[in-house]
Amino acid sequence: MLPSGGGINVVKQFAEELSDRFSVHLNRPSGGFQLKSLKNIPETIYPYPLWRKPAGILRPVAPVFLITRLLSFKGVCKRIAQSINSNADAALVHNSMPIAAPPVLDYLKIPALYFCFEHPRHIYEPDIIKRTGSAVSELALKPLCSIEKRMDRVSARNASVVATLSEYMRQNVKQYYLRDSSVVRPGIDIDFFRPPKAGNTRNNSVMSVGALWPYKGHETAIKILGNIPPAERPSLRIVADREYPGYSAQLFDLASRLSVEISIERSITNTDLRTLYQNSRAVLCCQRREPYGLVPLEAMACRTPVIATSEGGFIDNVVHGETGCLFDGTARSGADILTRVLHRNNSDMEENAYAFVTGKRNLKSGTQKLISIMEEL
Repeated sequence: MLPSGGGINVVKQFAEELSDRFSVHLNRPSGGFQLKSLKNIPETIYPYPLWRKPAGILRPVAPVFLITRLLSFKGVCKRIAQSINSNADAALVHNSMPIAAPPVLDYLKIPALYFCFEHPRHIYEPDIIKRTGSAVSELALKPLCSIEKRMDRVSARNASVVATLSEYMRQNVKQYYLRDSSVVRPGIDIDFFRPPKAGNTRNNSVMSVGALWPYKGHETAIKILGNIPPAERPSLRIVADREYPGYSAQLFDLASRLSVEISIERSITNTDLRTLYQNSRAVLCCQRREPYGLVPLEAMACRTPVIATSEGGFIDNVVHGETGCLFDGTARSGADILTRVLHRNNSDMEENAYAFVTGKRNLKSGTQKLISIMEEL
């Protein structure tokens, strides 16, 4: 049960690749992003009427409602586990929106692999991720966070084995859950994400891709461009789906003050996303402590230079000077590197990045280890 974005794409990738080896059945609560065009994989949807967050006149009672919603979710997970126990030999359990490690793991009596996309970042990384912008609201949510943290840890520890998607996340799983984990790095569809046709002319623009949330780094991307002389400054195209309320207005205000031209593309198709990659001069990945990041891989497959923060899961795939460029997260450093990328021939780096993705981060290579783990289970 996930929102749109990279996580749900990985779920689809894993389900389809596993179906070549196993009989796969998808179980999920109602709510979240609905997977489409699954390759002959049946699914069962379990009603979860409390999944929507309270709005309007119910907003003041949100902290109490969210606790009720979390306990209700545990009941849904129990029903799902009972069905899985009766019909499956092993389970692959992904993250969910109500709680990172879903409590379906508490009730499974068959071997279970928990694939941890991320820990509850609002709990473990409050310095960069908050649920609200108000100190009073954050205080009101403390009882919920305490319950959520305890439930998440118990569920993660009930898994037979744990896997995650980067070395950075492997260390976090060890720190927060006291569990060892295997690293399974997802790949991308290299038949779909591909270089532009010969003769394609790239626009004088760069991209930043990710939800409109502060920790996704769009502000840093704008500041990077603001540090480039106006005569040489590219425009910025932000591609996003979800939005933290009012955040896009903050981005436009910042861009206006720095004289940076930006546009925001919302909920576009993958075909349109590929076209943007192919037409851009570079992709800025300024996310804070990103657990993995499919965006750099998609850009590499389109032979578009990647400039990423040197933290989180990015460093599993972006090797500075070889498959892309890394910077320290400051606007000045990012601007210096972007300027060099814009002014030089990057064909060697683009070729290395393309070879890396097609050879080591395609769909098959990304799931071979996962299949072996499931076979052992």
